[in-house]
Amino acid sequence: DAASALTLGIESVSYEGQGPMQLEALAAAGAEPVALPMCSAEEGIRRVDWAPLLELLLDAGRSARERASVFHASLAHNVLAQARQLRSEHGLHRVGLTGGVFQNRLLVDTAAELLQREGFTLLLSKQVPCNDGGLCFGQVIEAAARTQR
Repeated sequence: DAASALTLGIESVSYEGQGPMQLEALAAAGAEPVALPMCSAEEGIRRVDWAPLLELLLDAGRSARERASVFHASLAHNVLAQARQLRSEHGLHRVGLTGGVFQNRLLVDTAAELLQREGFTLLLSKQVPCNDGGLCFGQVIEAAARTQR
C-alpha cells in the first residue's frame, strides 16, 4: 500500500489490495533490485529496512513503471536474502510463500526463480488460500497441535 501510494500517488482505494494490484500491473520483470538491509529483532524475527527504497519510490524523474519494477525486484531479492540467511543459520532448504502479498504473480514468479536457482524447494498454496482465507485453517492447525501436546 505504501509503495503504491508513493509511486502512483494513490491516496484512497475502493477495496483492499487495489493499490498493490495497480503497482503490480504496471511493473515489469527483470529490474535491478535495491538491497534492503535486514536485522534480527526480538524473538528471532527479522526486520527489513525499507529506507533505501524510499528515495527511488519518490523519484518523479523515473517512470512509475521503473519504480514499480524495482520495488518488485527488491522484494523478491529480499525473500532470497532471508532464505539464504535461514539456510546458513539453520540448514533450511524449503521456503513457503504465503500471505496475501504472494497473490502478486510478478513477486511470486521472480522469487520462485531466484529461490529455485539457488537450490531451495519452493512451497506454494494450492488447496488453502494463501491470503486471509487461509487464516482460519492455520488457526485450526495451531489449535490441534496445542491440543496434541
